[in-house]
Amino acid sequence: MASGAGLGALMGMGLGMMLLFLVVAIVVGTLILMLATKLVEKFTPSFVKALVVVIVCFVVMFIVHWILHMVLGFGMFRGLIVLAASFVITAAIIQQLMTLPAGGKMAYGRACLITLVQYVIGIILGIICGVIFGILFGGAMFAAMHH
Repeated sequence: MASGAGLGALMGMGLGMMLLFLVVAIVVGTLILMLATKLVEKFTPSFVKALVVVIVCFVVMFIVHWILHMVLGFGMFRGLIVLAASFVITAAIIQQLMTLPAGGKMAYGRACLITLVQYVIGIILGIICGVIFGILFGGAMFAAMHH
């Protein structure tokens, strides 16, 4: 009976960590979208507007990824198709939901440029986080091996 309670607690912690990761990812994604828009279009959208765009992108891309996985299965080919679909769909959502300060919609090409800048910023942040975690956990594992 104690092992069942421990498993339940572990599952609850896992779900809590996934929820925390999701919230952090959405907030960071929103900030990246705001920065990318500032760099490309020379204006910064409101946090709420950018948050709505990121949440819509997340939901739509979750569904698209699921459908593509069901149709294409695993493999590098599927990964390239998912990457291309993600790019095109994200740019379309940005174009439709992000309004310019003058009130009009931005051109699709500009939305593609914002998406590209988002991807570059995300890759750079991913590399930085990977190096930091590699140093922290690699150093800890190296120290543990010598004791």
